[in-house]
Amino acid sequence: MDDFWFKFFTLLFTGITAGMLIVNAIRDSRIKKKERRIAVELSEKRRMQNDLMEHITEVLDLGRRGFKEKDENAKQKIYFQLLNHKPFIWINFDRENRFAKKLRENCNEYIFWCTSFLDSSNETERINFERDAEKNKRSIWKLIDEYIEAEDELIKNLI
Repeated sequence: MDDFWFKFFTLLFTGITAGMLIVNAIRDSRIKKKERRIAVELSEKRRMQNDLMEHITEVLDLGRRGFKEKDENAKQKIYFQLLNHKPFIWINFDRENRFAKKLRENCNEYIFWCTSFLDSSNETERINFERDAEKNKRSIWKLIDEYIEAEDELIKNLI
């Protein structure tokens, strides 16, 4: 009889151990999947944020150069470069960021004012376009800081 109970408890202990191993393996697998997902999302968020900031700073630089440029061919080149950056700015925004919409709107308006300035020959209009673009530029700089802070919060929440 003692041999029966010994075998029974050994089998029970072995079964519990095997069950724990299976549960731990499943849990470890889920954790690894989650860590991989976080790593991929994190690298993607950082890449998109870097690309976004490159395009925004390039647009701000092109706008600055466009206001000073006198050569018509150079103005046309700047005009099309500004328009070419617009979709890249849209693509790289993080939709979850609460400042994305405001920053996108200000970038769009800035590009609009700069291209309108480059397109116009009326000096009064050009002064107004430049003044409006300057307002948007100040808003963009402020929103960039807020966007980055909100993005850092989203990254912390992701981790």
